[in-house]
Amino acid sequence: MQFSRVLIPVAISQLIIGLPAQTQNKSAPTQENTGTRDAPPKAISTPDPPYPEEARKKGIEGKVTLLIVIDVKGKVSQVKALSGPEELVPAAVASVKMWQFEPRASGPVTRTVEIVFGFPKECPGPISESGEVVGSGRLTDKKGNLIAVVDYEENRLQLPPYPETERKAGVAGNMVLAITLGQDGHVKAIHATKSLSPGLDRAAIETVRFWRFKKIEGNVGVSLENLRLEFTFRATCNPRF
Repeated sequence: MQFSRVLIPVAISQLIIGLPAQTQNKSAPTQENTGTRDAPPKAISTPDPPYPEEARKKGIEGKVTLLIVIDVKGKVSQVKALSGPEELVPAAVASVKMWQFEPRASGPVTRTVEIVFGFPKECPGPISESGEVVGSGRLTDKKGNLIAVVDYEENRLQLPPYPETERKAGVAGNMVLAITLGQDGHVKAIHATKSLSPGLDRAAIETVRFWRFKKIEGNVGVSLENLRLEFTFRATCNPRF
């Protein structure tokens, strides 16, 4: 079970179709081959492409621009890549071929679309679009020695929430909780030693209170009082290309 949130990159799709002229992206002009001024095709299904594994490992991001032809049945009959990182183009093309639009009364229509692949970037809370909470589930003593870890077999873990009000207010950074364990691994006492805000502290404490930990083998006779548990709260923005 992955003990993190929003660490795996997510493909973000931007469909530049059917936008009013005054808001349409100038870098992605709309073209038609019908010679008419019919209403733009309405998208029914535009699934996001998977992030190519090799590109993800290499940290490759970017925007793929495609020229597509939509037939009278609303299916994408042709796709041509105009620009974008070559590692990302096949996934974008394969995804767009599965897009579905409302059927048209007239002939095929050509449109330019963009698919953006990227990793959320840390940014100031007031302009952020999302947030993430990261924690390892490791309890350490004051010297940094690992004493216990979350018992994944006993817990269906849920990370502390990160309310939008806190994120937009600019509350972000590292939080440290002090935890005292019972011999059975349950939390006996908990409080914040490095606070971010009263609201986030309470949310984290109420979440962790129900976790169960297990001692590292060989840690016999160690103190289970005031062990450190850390979380990082980050405000993030979607990539811009």
